[in-house]
Amino acid sequence: MNALELMSRLGGETLNNKIRASIDGKIVILARMIGTEWEYTPEGQELANAHSNAAADEAKAPRTRKPKDIPAEPVAVELADVEPEL
Repeated sequence: MNALELMSRLGGETLNNKIRASIDGKIVILARMIGTEWEYTPEGQELANAHSNAAADEAKAPRTRKPKDIPAEPVAVELADVEPEL
């Protein structure tokens, strides 16, 4: 998981060449821009490891189809022979 994916997952933001996020009410710097690359801070690396494991578990989880995902099959309706009312 790269720093920008972690920022998105945690609802973070970029500010002054840093990626930060609010974790438990505390602002944590996740990564810093060094040259043209994002480099994790120690705190950011810990969070990235934890969230990349969680993302891998989510990807492995079997997907279940919800009833709305099941396509409806067309139903044929036959009209009975009915005499018109006068």
